[in-house]
Amino acid sequence: MSPPPPEPHEDVAPSSSNPTANTRVRRRPAKRTGPPQLQFVTATDPSQFKDERAKRSVRSQAMIQYRYKADKKKRVQGTADAGSASSTRHIEAGPASAASYEARQRSLIPQWGDDGQEAQHIYPSTLAAWQATNPEEAPWQPWHGLYGHTDAQDLAVAGAYPRQFRALSRVPFDASLEIVTDYDEREDVWESQMRIIVGKIARLSLVGDGVDPFSVIPQFSSPDIKSIYLVRNCTRAFVSPATLVKWLPAMLAHPHILLSSTVLASTWLDMHAGCSGDSRRTTLVKAEIIGWINERLRNPVTQSEDFTLMVILHLLAGEMWSCNEKTLRIHETGIARFITHRGGMHFYKGKHHTTPITEVAAACCYHTDIFCEAPSLPVFHNWNPPNIPPSEANTAVPESPLFCLREELYIIARDPKCSTFTYDILCDMRELTDLFLARHSRLDTVTEVKAGEDCATSIDASLSEYDLKVSEIRARLASLPSAFTPDVAVTQDWVYEACRIAAIIYASAIIMRVPFSVAAEPGHSIILSDTASFTNSLAGGHLLSTRLTEALYEVLERSNTTTIWGDMSGVLYWVCVVGAAAARTSTSITISQAPRTRSEAYATWVRRCLIMYSTRVLIILIFQHPIPILQAQKRLLKVQALIGSSQARHLS
Repeated sequence: MSPPPPEPHEDVAPSSSNPTANTRVRRRPAKRTGPPQLQFVTATDPSQFKDERAKRSVRSQAMIQYRYKADKKKRVQGTADAGSASSTRHIEAGPASAASYEARQRSLIPQWGDDGQEAQHIYPSTLAAWQATNPEEAPWQPWHGLYGHTDAQDLAVAGAYPRQFRALSRVPFDASLEIVTDYDEREDVWESQMRIIVGKIARLSLVGDGVDPFSVIPQFSSPDIKSIYLVRNCTRAFVSPATLVKWLPAMLAHPHILLSSTVLASTWLDMHAGCSGDSRRTTLVKAEIIGWINERLRNPVTQSEDFTLMVILHLLAGEMWSCNEKTLRIHETGIARFITHRGGMHFYKGKHHTTPITEVAAACCYHTDIFCEAPSLPVFHNWNPPNIPPSEANTAVPESPLFCLREELYIIARDPKCSTFTYDILCDMRELTDLFLARHSRLDTVTEVKAGEDCATSIDASLSEYDLKVSEIRARLASLPSAFTPDVAVTQDWVYEACRIAAIIYASAIIMRVPFSVAAEPGHSIILSDTASFTNSLAGGHLLSTRLTEALYEVLERSNTTTIWGDMSGVLYWVCVVGAAAARTSTSITISQAPRTRSEAYATWVRRCLIMYSTRVLIILIFQHPIPILQAQKRLLKVQALIGSSQARHLS
């Protein structure tokens, strides 16, 4: 629609035939306040509705209505923009109990209606959201890459052993019919899923014809929270067809379950709006969820129901954005007690000895332990996910350096986003993981038997072989160029660059036996020290002064994470969750300690975004590929235990 023409200050009637005649001026009526009123057009004959006077009256009323709506929209947007920097930044987490819900609800202003929530400005990227909501006087420039050397000969050497092509030639089955994830970000797809959800609710509610089915979606008790808005965004960002099959039936059993799931969508929106912590909407949602949990736990009938556990799991997922590790551990402990009270993880037995609720519970708690660099609670530590049935051995699964069913990473190799250099990095990280875990497994076995001379010789040979292979992996990784390097094969390949930076953190931590959060600090990465020897002094100095997690985050922003990298979704999870663990700092582990500088605030922002990215991938994949995800998480937790991550839990 084209904008209306500018309104003249006065209407001038046409001149009469007499040039000396005075011009008749029509004065504009006084502007009416409030919304436009109804105006009736009357006539004594039907033909009078077509005369110029009637047409002019209708056009005038239509223009008044158009301008009123346009002005109202501008006022709403102006209010949202003006309040975004003050009312949504540095907000504390939700109340600790349901008792404080009413008081907090009354104290938080202004009131947010549906228009206010949908008018919340959503930025095109989280980096843009950070820059817009955290301005500074001098222009702030993001990181511009870890420059490696650009010698074409070195690139040729790196590509001389095409493991990717060997992988494609070795897998016998035709996987062109298989995809790793059925998640689809297209608007028509998630709108179709939304109609499925609403349709099921409408049928359960016995809604008759002529009734808007969207009106049957459960509502929060607070009028300031619009459930339809959150359900739509939750469906768009986190729901796949597998979610509808495995999780939706239980979610429709009670309004608490469906509504509590939207807290994750609320925090996702907070991230894209640039909120430094929980927005007012998220605070209110969490408060209601806490009230429901307390209500259900006090009721002998509902306190041990699976539905109660589902609500607690939703709250745990919603707390991940806040980065408050103490709060996360409290929720984890509650989940562990609930499962222990029910008989432990082995009590829930379905097909292959797991059920969706145990899979989600274990995955969310493992996920939290990984990015908090914390040991798992006993109920989860002592449980191991089952093996994949032989009938599913040839299916497309989310491969990564942590999980692969076959000799080669075939599913990754076939993805168009995976270059030869990316594939080599991932193969090296998979081999490094295998070597590291196998080495410690052999050492643990040796300590249980009497060590003789032959045994000692065998150990020495094994360690020498381990050191040689790790040195080769280390040299290959250090020699790789950055995607910011111009005119090389990997220039602007952001998937490659994200994998390269994650590999630098991962390999440095394993080689130096330090937590990821230590390996990512400036000057602590042994791989970066090696890289500096391949580069000129300027590039090397820049390498050692940049926190790797900030570099990783900014590269991920350049890649298309909306699709969760398709067949490389398992790789994206590995990249993001390693980055989230590496981003732990003394400031980012609790929201009670406000950042003192802009750099500290940015470090917290980076960690929150990496946690949310990895959480989204986890939630999408866990319903379609629970066993591969759980096995990958257990493997990563074992790596973290061996490099001493639990010692870094309390940062000074």
